[in-house]
Amino acid sequence: MKIHVAAAAVAFAIAASACAQNRVDPQVLADQTTRSVYNADYDGTTAHFDDAAKAQVTRASLGDLSDKMRALGAYQGLKPNSSDPSTGRYVYEASFDKGTMLIELRMDPDQKIAAYRVVPQANATATH
Repeated sequence: MKIHVAAAAVAFAIAASACAQNRVDPQVLADQTTRSVYNADYDGTTAHFDDAAKAQVTRASLGDLSDKMRALGAYQGLKPNSSDPSTGRYVYEASFDKGTMLIELRMDPDQKIAAYRVVPQANATATH
């Protein structure tokens, strides 16, 4: 009986570990998606989108957004701004050489991106 209990405990631990490994890091997805947007890579941009979000992206809109990002210089990465994991909402600040943009991300229950929104920020001008 002890062997069956031990085997069941091991099986449960393996199953729990497998489930935990399937959880995605929203910041990693936001960064991958932002890099793809910056590079005007349609397939990369929509790779983790749910079907409804994919349907909203056109190559033209992606190109326009990429141009806006590139106008701010080289992409430097993301840093967390706010998050609410219970609702799947995350906000990151995307840094570029010459400014920042907010990236608003909403994850669906299947760990797909249900919404990805870029909000330009008013950038301070240098004073001498």
